[in-house]
Amino acid sequence: MYVVLEQQFHAAFTCERCRWVFLLESEVQNLRGELAALRAAANMGENRRLTEQPLAGAGVVGGGEGTEEVNEGDKFVTVKRGSRGHKGRGAGSKLVQTNRFAALGEDAGEGSSELACMEQADSQSTLGAGTSNTGGGSSARKGRQVIVVGDSIIRKVDRVICRKDPTCRTVCCLPGARVRHVVERVDKLLGGAGEDPAVLVHIGTNDKVRGGGEVLKNDFKKLGAKLRARTSKVIFSEILPVPRATLRRQRELREINAWLRDWCREEGFGFLQNWAVFSIGYRLFARDGLHLNDDGAAALGEKMASGLEEILN
Repeated sequence: MYVVLEQQFHAAFTCERCRWVFLLESEVQNLRGELAALRAAANMGENRRLTEQPLAGAGVVGGGEGTEEVNEGDKFVTVKRGSRGHKGRGAGSKLVQTNRFAALGEDAGEGSSELACMEQADSQSTLGAGTSNTGGGSSARKGRQVIVVGDSIIRKVDRVICRKDPTCRTVCCLPGARVRHVVERVDKLLGGAGEDPAVLVHIGTNDKVRGGGEVLKNDFKKLGAKLRARTSKVIFSEILPVPRATLRRQRELREINAWLRDWCREEGFGFLQNWAVFSIGYRLFARDGLHLNDDGAAALGEKMASGLEEILN
């Protein structure tokens, strides 16, 4: 009995009224917090509305027919401004910006842009027109003509190839061209090249290899037959590796190069090997992973110039 009374005596005891007072004080504190949050939100909304509200007359000053609003006391008065003899500035002439380049296309659906770009390149590099990319007319040409034909990979190689004899050497760059495009343009490209010119062809990067490359091989055969009917000195340049291409694409290019080498040997054409030089670290390619940088163009130009010297001598 004594033990039970002692435990009850030491137990925590709270008056019922005190407990209710404590609960009410807690509720009051919560309500005060919610009220402060509501007031803060209302103040933020009012400030936002005031900042987003446009200034009175701001949309009128400087606009319309030479009118502006001026504040006089407590009201706005519209005042018309005179021109003071100033004449309105007329619209300037439209600046026309054009160039002679076109976007490269890689798919069959982009053939129209390729053809447009190549037609423009034909008109600028055709020997029949008596022009070359290094200057000099056809009347100044002496000796055997040297023609280098290819796609956009051969850009800037003329700096090396035409350096020895600019009047007798021409580089015809056809951006986006495929083998069949060169077949269609052989007569036009070699129209004014004289008798038995030396021709070097670098083409094939833009061609698709399907079905074992039989279509591409037939195009090369057609090109070889057309060139043989025009000249006895022909060199085919090996297709370069493409750094951005897949492993499958690289394998297809190597297979086509192997066939092209054997075919050139059978037909008596020259063959210029390039793969080993341009596959080491791809340091000779531009950032786009397709075209050559200045060092790459110089290296390819030197190899082409050496091959042409061999076939000419």
